[in-house]
Amino acid sequence: MPAKKKIVTFKRTGKGKKADGHKKAVERLITMLSILDKGKSISSKEVAETLDVTQRTVQRDLKILHDAGYPIETLENGRHQFMEGFSLRKVSLSEEQASLLSFMFEVACGLGGTFEESFRSLFKRIMAKDLYTPYYAKVPAKRSPLPVTSQVKYLEAAILESNRIAIKYVSAAQIEKEYCLEPLKIAFFDGFWYLIAIKKGEKQIQKYRVDRVQDVQILEESFAPSVNIDKILEDSVNVWFDEVRGERVLIKVAPEAVQYFKERKYFPLQKIVKEEADGSMLIETVPGHPEEVSHIIMNWIPCLRVVEPENFRQQIKKTVTDYLASIQ
Repeated sequence: MPAKKKIVTFKRTGKGKKADGHKKAVERLITMLSILDKGKSISSKEVAETLDVTQRTVQRDLKILHDAGYPIETLENGRHQFMEGFSLRKVSLSEEQASLLSFMFEVACGLGGTFEESFRSLFKRIMAKDLYTPYYAKVPAKRSPLPVTSQVKYLEAAILESNRIAIKYVSAAQIEKEYCLEPLKIAFFDGFWYLIAIKKGEKQIQKYRVDRVQDVQILEESFAPSVNIDKILEDSVNVWFDEVRGERVLIKVAPEAVQYFKERKYFPLQKIVKEEADGSMLIETVPGHPEEVSHIIMNWIPCLRVVEPENFRQQIKKTVTDYLASIQ
């Protein structure tokens, strides 16, 4: 933790202004659609005064809505309204669009908190009636919802602005520590929300449970992200990922499990190496941390067997041996 630091609640940079501008543009569009959907007409001047923007901005927003397919007609007096008979609640969705929305709704409900609240609001705006969905997305029952707190808001702002933060963090052992971090993402893994960040002056990616973050202060210190966190997260399969990938691990898959590993990538950077005559298969993975693959191997015993490297094979063997000894 630096000895001297300047604390700010939020400092705007170019990236932040751009994100804020997009948010305000969306708010304007939603406001205009809401007024039009009530059967009312609007004028550029009135909307500009209400939303504190220029008439040119309003006219540009109207063009965006028109180009997006909303049937907005211009009256002789210069006002604008939906064509007669049109209503947002009468908008018909294709089966694919409706199914996608219903599936996303199940996921949002599973995540809880602000995600469920926001999607319920969106769902009511789009759907004329409740939609029964044939789809279901399984989210861990004992999950940790993303808390609606000022700490989370500060984390979001710091990530968008690329500002360093000072946090107080309580570990699983109930030990409180302070860290100066470069926040990269807030990510959801296996029922828990994590802050993905790098300690100031270090390079290794760290993960902090969001629900254990007790205090967040945005520092007047910007940083340039040193890693492509989106690519790293895309290659990950669980929270044990790391920026630097380690040694290749070769795994033999039993015939009865081969089809599953052909259809889905359970391991990071999973690739088929060879299909054997007996129906088994060799696959390789390149984990960033041993536990990124060891937990998966344990879940699939006895269908998976580590072939190489030898030290990792022995590690898995010891884990299984110790477990068997503990239940005898």
